[in-house]
Amino acid sequence: MAKLVYIGGYGRSGSTLLEYLLTAQRKVVACGEIGRHTRRFAKHKTCTCGRPMQDCPIWGSFQHDSGKLKGWSHERLTLALLDHVAKDYAVMVDSSKTAWTSLLTPFRLRRALGENFLLVHLVRDPRGVAWSMMRWKPKKARQYLPPGARGLRAAVGWFAANLACEAFGRRHPENYLALRYEDLSRDPRQAVSEIERRLGLPPVDLERGQEIDNRHQLYGNAMRFKELKPMELKEDVAWKTAMPAVWRSLVGWMTWPLRGRYRYGRIERP
Repeated sequence: MAKLVYIGGYGRSGSTLLEYLLTAQRKVVACGEIGRHTRRFAKHKTCTCGRPMQDCPIWGSFQHDSGKLKGWSHERLTLALLDHVAKDYAVMVDSSKTAWTSLLTPFRLRRALGENFLLVHLVRDPRGVAWSMMRWKPKKARQYLPPGARGLRAAVGWFAANLACEAFGRRHPENYLALRYEDLSRDPRQAVSEIERRLGLPPVDLERGQEIDNRHQLYGNAMRFKELKPMELKEDVAWKTAMPAVWRSLVGWMTWPLRGRYRYGRIERP
């Protein structure tokens, strides 16, 4: 049976980057934010493998005429995909994270998979997360919120998502691994090697070969379509200088109990 790596935490924390790095392993397949396929219209989606969804070897068997899988839960779809890829891959990655609609998903998947489940709790400084959301420009008018409101909503969501991961880690420490975005971007080899060790995979060169066809993400950050150079990665620290001080302070105050736990203290200027 294939193992499942579930990336928990809040959005804008580097999950697409982590997926990309993990797929340097030929036996790892990244499926992106699987949970969104059960509630979003995706009839004409293009997979990161370059094929239309209906022609993708992973997603082609999991579609509906409407573009959604009606009546499917996140857990049901993830387990079905895991069974589907097991003949070709040893590990599948679901980067749905643990925002409001997925707070309990890791608990349910761990109940179904036991030792074949690993929650990678990916966390980033909440001020960087909030600033990323404040800069985001929604494509649809109905998604519009003032930047400040987006930042505050992100702070509350960040707290809830990471608290859910903390609860999981306390209950199932053998299925849990914490990772900071800052450590991932500064030393990707070290960060990924610990995940490889927990999965029983041999270390590999993080430079992906162009011939590897194991990224099949329908949803996630737009950078999923890009080719990355792991050794050229840089931590995104724009928020430290560009984010207005009043918003840094407010987000910091709202998230301080967990922020301190993850060693996000006073700002060190880049």
